[in-house]
Amino acid sequence: MGKSLRICFMGGKQAGVIGLLTTLAKGHDVLAAVSYSDDLTAVLDSFGIMTYKSICDEDFIQSVTDSDLLLSIHGREIVRSDLLNLPSFGAVNLHPFLYKYKGADPVTKALGEGESKGSVGAHIIQEQVDEGPVLVEDFVDISGAHSVVEIYNILYPHYAIVLSKALDVVCDKMAENDQSEE
Repeated sequence: MGKSLRICFMGGKQAGVIGLLTTLAKGHDVLAAVSYSDDLTAVLDSFGIMTYKSICDEDFIQSVTDSDLLLSIHGREIVRSDLLNLPSFGAVNLHPFLYKYKGADPVTKALGEGESKGSVGAHIIQEQVDEGPVLVEDFVDISGAHSVVEIYNILYPHYAIVLSKALDVVCDKMAENDQSEE
């Protein structure tokens, strides 16, 4: 792995925990986090990571200013446009069914429409919700799943895989920028 990223994290539930652990396992530093669930808060606390309730908290915003990347995995707030430019390399969001279901409750929508193809995608966050350029998207067969929980259980390993690949893409871009500045 190349350079370690300084990341501000926002997330919740099991996908947020998977994302946090993947980020740390890749050797990146989490400066601060916004947690939307008790289980993620417990994991953040166990690593001594400062945790906030909202991305609007002034101390969290200061951390974002000092970061390389804002990372969202099951975030519950729309990132304001003024926050998107604070980290050196912007912001990335992980989203299930990015190829087809933007916005809230994509897994419920996919289940309701009887989808057999699931995905987890990582994209650059822009002002339009879930419309930024896609960095990585992995697809998986979900045809045997009959509930939201079953679909998520199929998708969870792909959160780690996609995040790992997306962080590598950001690190590669960071290395390119460093070389061009020399």
